[in-house]
Amino acid sequence: MSELDLIFNRKKKTEEESKGEKASEVATEEKVEEKVEEKNETQPIEKTPTNVEEIMKKFIDRDPKIGVWSYPSYLLLQYLYNTIPGFKMSRVAKEALEKGLMEMYPELFKTAEKVAKETKKI
Repeated sequence: MSELDLIFNRKKKTEEESKGEKASEVATEEKVEEKVEEKNETQPIEKTPTNVEEIMKKFIDRDPKIGVWSYPSYLLLQYLYNTIPGFKMSRVAKEALEKGLMEMYPELFKTAEKVAKETKKI
């Protein structure tokens, strides 16, 4: 027994007491798992939208800002901003991003444009 055990009036656990505690912990974990399974079975499953347009419409009212981490892009845009009077970094970044996405995902981009026009965002 250590000095701390004496101070806090703790006794050393026997092997049998330790085994009993482990068994009760396992039983408790099994009960929790059973409750979770029961809860999952009784809750109705939410329908997730399968249509691309429906999924996109979920995001239409959010802030459309996009953060990008790219040193070459950052350096190029900073150079242009500091050397060309009236250069608009945001406009060029938007156009470059849209052009790239249009080339990479033409069908999805058309759908996204359609959803944005329907909701009068563009």
